[in-house]
Amino acid sequence: MPQTVELPVFVTVTEVVREAADLCTVWLDHRMTCAPGQFVMIWIPRVGEKPYTLSYVRDDRIAFTVRKRGDFSTLLTELKPGNRIGIRGPYGKGFVVKQPGILVAGGCGLAPLAPLRDAMPDAPLIVGAKTAGEIVFRERFSDMIVCTDDGSLGHAGFPTDLLRPRLEVGEAKAVYTCGPEVMMKAVFESCEEFGVECQAGLERYMKCGFGVCGQCSCGEMLVCKDGPVFDSEALRSMSEFGRTARLKSGRRVSVEDYANWRSC
Repeated sequence: MPQTVELPVFVTVTEVVREAADLCTVWLDHRMTCAPGQFVMIWIPRVGEKPYTLSYVRDDRIAFTVRKRGDFSTLLTELKPGNRIGIRGPYGKGFVVKQPGILVAGGCGLAPLAPLRDAMPDAPLIVGAKTAGEIVFRERFSDMIVCTDDGSLGHAGFPTDLLRPRLEVGEAKAVYTCGPEVMMKAVFESCEEFGVECQAGLERYMKCGFGVCGQCSCGEMLVCKDGPVFDSEALRSMSEFGRTARLKSGRRVSVEDYANWRSC
């Protein structure tokens, strides 16, 4: 049966909130039923289309949070109320809530986890970043447990430093993580050590968003179709998880090089 391609729906930008120097949340006058961790395709006419996970899902509007990286994301951060853009979705598989849980975010990886935290308000939320200026949603989640690489806020170190003692005492049945893949790999390995399920939200370069182009492959899995959230069973089978990813050209590089490319 031929693949049915959903056409974008035009929506209106209602508000743009600056979260950090290079990070903005774009609010849209649109309603959508979306599981935490699923993604939508955002379309700027005559420019292109990119995938983003929703950082807010409200009864009357939704929002996504975008980091200024390249031409497309720069245009998104420059949107004004009243501008119109296209949206289609949601797509992919989201997080499956299991209590008790712990959330672990790295940098702007907090954005995909934010709707999950709204659904699990009592779950510990560990947030890591390079420096204090990269920590977002501080007012929204005033009880977050912070760590920074440079020690400028909270614990000086990495999210796993704060996660492991909680796993050791059996505080969680599941850990939910999103952020740099090197961090998520460390979180997953800690969960494996203590026999705790891990659900990780992966990022790969996507072109189609519905499993046709194969650009977003991670081993035998397609991030857009089989993910972007993968549980422990899937992560164990993904030989490229925490190791390699594809650039826009299709060339495979280390996840560290991929992260540097995505930051350009």
